[in-house]
Amino acid sequence: MAKDMNSMWCVEPGKIEMREKPVYEIGSKDVLVKIAFSGICPWDLRVYLGKKSVPLPRILGHEIAGIVAEVGSDVKDLEVGTPVVGDFIVKCGVCENCRNERENKCLSPTFLPGGYAEYAAFPRKNIYPIKHGVSLKSAAFTEPLATVYRGQKMLNLKPLETEVVVGVGPIGQLHAQVAKAFGARVIAVDLIQERLDLARELGADEIINSSDQDMVAAIKELTNGNGADAAVVTVPSSPLVSETVKALAIGGRVNIFAGIYPVDPISVDPNLIHYKELNLLGSADSTSNDFYKALKLIEDGLVKVEPLVSHLLPLSKLQEGLDIVARCQGMKVMIEVGGEMGE
Repeated sequence: MAKDMNSMWCVEPGKIEMREKPVYEIGSKDVLVKIAFSGICPWDLRVYLGKKSVPLPRILGHEIAGIVAEVGSDVKDLEVGTPVVGDFIVKCGVCENCRNERENKCLSPTFLPGGYAEYAAFPRKNIYPIKHGVSLKSAAFTEPLATVYRGQKMLNLKPLETEVVVGVGPIGQLHAQVAKAFGARVIAVDLIQERLDLARELGADEIINSSDQDMVAAIKELTNGNGADAAVVTVPSSPLVSETVKALAIGGRVNIFAGIYPVDPISVDPNLIHYKELNLLGSADSTSNDFYKALKLIEDGLVKVEPLVSHLLPLSKLQEGLDIVARCQGMKVMIEVGGEMGE
């Protein structure tokens, strides 16, 4: 195994730099992973654009799949060469949130060096083996799908309810498919027709192009005037959240899934919430159970992810990939580091 590796660092907003650094030395309970694919996430983009303040320089990237390159002496259940995905957030497991089924909101998390590199190191508990025959490119969607799975769980969908997915970029496409897996009728909303066409191909029941239709009126028409039972807003837009609330049925729920930067307060008629008994909620990150269930959704073919990949770029072109996402071009931008099985 190589002693050094290439890694991509965000050194300041708008600037990515390749650096060579030593491959991680792992402890007795750790696993070293040779990264195959690493997806670009909206969180990475916000840091890159300077919209979210985190300590720099740092290696970004947290949507990975790869193969086990080395295991610590205490790791007895994994072999070198095993395909895996890894979670870059290590939860403490002992704080009040962790012990109250909210480990996604751990009070003392540890953030591991990211996945835009040739290798990453994880504690064994943060590693999830991949079922034989599942592509590493597909498995690299596990982390974002885990956050989506959690968001959909919080909507408490019942079979045959109608859910509106507002914004069907990569995350919205995942939401639409998980809602279908939960038995919902799905209405996809977007400004870009190509994204709506893909949503329909992947199972959405109805589509609304809000560039030439009034979203609220169209949703009401498709639901016999009742409105949607549930909705998720994947677009970072406060006005869009406010409009979506107007399209909810009595007892409707809306998940404000996208972080909104800069902060922009939402304007909602409180009487609408009061008299229609609406629920406004949010969700963020995922638990280990969400991670496990997301990988299983991919493994069982209930969520199709590879059709979402529009750009496949080498590690050296990470900055180009981030710029593509910033321009809202294509769909999912994936960084190919080692490729399938690290080849």
